[in-house]
Amino acid sequence: MIIYPSVALAKGMIGKNKLLITISMNIKKHKVIIFGSGCVVELMHFDRKDKKKWKELFDVWKKLKMGMRGYKSREPNFPEGLSEVAYCLYSGSKRVLSIAGPVSSSFDTFSLKKEEAEQIKASSVEKDLTSFGPRSRWDKLYFLDFYNGGKTDGTFNVYEIPNNLIYNMKVNSSQTFKQQQKQGRRPRFSIIEKIINKKKLKPIATNVKVW
Repeated sequence: MIIYPSVALAKGMIGKNKLLITISMNIKKHKVIIFGSGCVVELMHFDRKDKKKWKELFDVWKKLKMGMRGYKSREPNFPEGLSEVAYCLYSGSKRVLSIAGPVSSSFDTFSLKKEEAEQIKASSVEKDLTSFGPRSRWDKLYFLDFYNGGKTDGTFNVYEIPNNLIYNMKVNSSQTFKQQQKQGRRPRFSIIEKIINKKKLKPIATNVKVW
């Protein structure tokens, strides 16, 4: 296992007051088994101090979102960095940076405890439109609902989405998710509407607060 020294990642200037957000990265390399093959995966680890920093970045994003709404402009999407780190802070998983081995790094986080590759999807709006890469592969898929009844305050609900509901999903009148992937296309649909609501899935955690 290789441990990298912490390095400064992000600094920002917001409005009249200087907002300084410095993120220290704790990056380690691990030898693991992924999809039956040995790999070396580079993972970002998190601890308690990252919780406050996550909330600071969330508040910056929300301020931009509300500002664009005031301008009747397109609001920024919820960043994958926020959703993936939020899941790590909630679950103890690690964020995937790179993989050396016979598998692609098409998933987002990895559970060292369970030895599972995890795909993280999220939405901050009532009805999502979620897309997947043609090579996306995972052991478990989790959906984070940051809309959470319209609160959008940083808390979220966590859903575990059964793989069969994803792979067999009809993404148009004639093709399933799996068929579009085989064609090298990017399947996209609403997880909330087509799976969570339609199948009446219950969250595995509610009103999660990671800070």
